Amino acid sequence: MRMLHFSTNDIEGGAARAAHMLHQSLCYAGVSSRMLVRRKQSNDETVREIHLLPWYSSGGRLIWRNRFFRRHLLPKPSYTFNLNTAPCIDMRKFNDSTRGNVDAVCLHWITNFLGPESIRDLYHHLRCPIFWVLMDIEPLTGGCHYSFGCNGFARRCGRCPQLGSSREKDRSRTLWEKKWALLQGLPITFVAPTGWVERRIRESSLYSGHRVFRIPLPIDTSLFRPEDQVTARDALGVPRDRKMIFFGSAKLEDPRKGMNHLRDALLALAARLERAGSAFRAEDVLLLVAGESGGNLLDSLPFRRIELGYIREEHRLATVYQAADIFVCPSIEDAGPMMIPESMLCGTPVVAFDTGGAPDLIRHRETGYIARYADSCDLAEGLFEMLDGRDLRPARSRAREDALRLHNPPAIAERYASLRDELAEGGR
Repeated sequence: MRMLHFSTNDIEGGAARAAHMLHQSLCYAGVSSRMLVRRKQSNDETVREIHLLPWYSSGGRLIWRNRFFRRHLLPKPSYTFNLNTAPCIDMRKFNDSTRGNVDAVCLHWITNFLGPESIRDLYHHLRCPIFWVLMDIEPLTGGCHYSFGCNGFARRCGRCPQLGSSREKDRSRTLWEKKWALLQGLPITFVAPTGWVERRIRESSLYSGHRVFRIPLPIDTSLFRPEDQVTARDALGVPRDRKMIFFGSAKLEDPRKGMNHLRDALLALAARLERAGSAFRAEDVLLLVAGESGGNLLDSLPFRRIELGYIREEHRLATVYQAADIFVCPSIEDAGPMMIPESMLCGTPVVAFDTGGAPDLIRHRETGYIARYADSCDLAEGLFEMLDGRDLRPARSRAREDALRLHNPPAIAERYASLRDELAEGGR
């Protein structure tokens, strides 16, 4: 099988890392796999960077530098919405070299790289099945990457709350209609990494009739693995004798990541520890924080913390998981995140809300704790329960086993190869 992947980045961010890991897994399995990206940062010779059209590259920078545009025309927060569907790359740059050399196309997170028109042209050129691995729900909507509870994407969008619009025929409806006109009828098979994503695809008014398969994302299980906790703490230069809670996000202020809920949960936990009867005290707790910004929110946390900044090196991220007693994920709107299975592969139990990929993987009160959605008090209960004198060794072992079963790269590569063969036999 010859597969061609498209991703905005190759290794920058969780979505890109997952795409690159799938590409590498297919290569190791004997598949002729190549990857085209807008921005290449790896040294992988099978990854090729495709340059943007000149007008897009220069024009995009000019628009972004326009203060009026940023302040008055972009939705808030702007990084959760994609208003651009124009072609970003010249498809002719690679058409001659790919004609007849591709059996399947795999789209990943392609914002500001491939738009609907480019996807249509790609299919008409290659005439092969298209897989689309959804890392968020932007492909299903009139622009938003996450809907924050709005189900407008199930009814053609319009009256978009993120745009502050009360009009039925607003920009979100226009973008939805453009996607419909360009992509309907294309043999796109959707791959949902989590049950949360699968449900959104099936609810979508754009693609409700398309085939959907749930296949977890591959993760480097040899890198994210259990290690001696004391050794990991020594490597980080952190105390050996603390109850360590790890949390993080690329952007800590992103409202999707639920850091306000985590703050409230930690305050509730601190208040509980002030009362008698606990096996540990507030001064025994140490927070390990990964990510950028955070500012006032971090200053309001009741426990001592060590800020690690944005962790770019995967081996260092694995060491932080290995050093922690638990990982807490307070996300309230998330397709994953990747950090849940990464933590569990390292044998570190996870406390999270009942959303995203958490219920797919965490066994409640066995390998972690699934708190009621957006309930900070229940999140605090989970933190307390996992830390209060409990022997976590059985939970660590089972967490690794469960994550390995779902996220093992060779097994996932085999599922993609089998899916491609199945679609070929069915004429899709």
